[in-house]
Amino acid sequence: MLENSVFCKLIVIDQLPCLHIQHPKFFAEICLQGAQLTQFIPAGKNPLIWLSPTAQYHKHQGLRGGIPICWPWFGALEKNPDSIKQQIQSSDLAHGFVRTMDWHLTQYSESAHQVDLTLSLKHSADTLKIWPFEFQLNCHFSLSKDLSLKLETQNLSKQSMHFSQALHSYFPINDIHRTRILGAEKQIYIDALDQWNEKQQQSVIAIKEEVDRLYFGKSDYQILTPTQLIRVCSNSKSSVIWNPWVNKSKRLSQFSPVDYQSMLCIESANVLHDSVCLPAKQNHTLSLNISS
Repeated sequence: MLENSVFCKLIVIDQLPCLHIQHPKFFAEICLQGAQLTQFIPAGKNPLIWLSPTAQYHKHQGLRGGIPICWPWFGALEKNPDSIKQQIQSSDLAHGFVRTMDWHLTQYSESAHQVDLTLSLKHSADTLKIWPFEFQLNCHFSLSKDLSLKLETQNLSKQSMHFSQALHSYFPINDIHRTRILGAEKQIYIDALDQWNEKQQQSVIAIKEEVDRLYFGKSDYQILTPTQLIRVCSNSKSSVIWNPWVNKSKRLSQFSPVDYQSMLCIESANVLHDSVCLPAKQNHTLSLNISS
């Protein structure tokens, strides 16, 4: 599929095969494991995606940074709705199982203006042991001076399936102390660090401590830093804003104790009461657009 490509080549970094796309409008790196975009740099601009300087390209292991795909549950399984938990045969994984599985390139096209590609993953004997549904996931990437992702879930089973999900996007921040997030004003959120209490955001978000919040409402954010503006827009009605701050940074894998100063996550999601009940033979699409 890539034999005649001018811009894209398949390389191996440590243990993982990755697509490197060097286009006049951008550079991108996408790992086939997890269909995880790890780098996106528009030409002449700062990166739009944060990747840990200590990220490890290891098989069957989550890679810190980029945009991991969390599916068919988000976070710890026990924090998901009962309708999701009851479907799981057995698993102690966080964020589901697809982010450490090998996806396949099923579509690719390029022009002088952009690159479009699709990575796909289908149910297998291994997934059916955990998640008793036949499915196909398609992650569609549209890459130019901006970045667009669409995660399409196809329910190939004969019954409805209930899932939560997230595009767990990491964003680069040159100074967390002088960064602000606009777009959540007056939204209701659940504070995962305060016994999951429900609260209301009163003004712009400033990160001054560890933050782990689930917001409900329109997912249309602006990240303001001293050096750039990043726009994050999704069709979902829930999102997660996260920064580990000082103490948790010391415990995270592939993460240095000072990395919290240069990143934050805004995760476009379908979580808790915004999770998805997808009828048999139907599709659902979670979309995300990132621009500067």
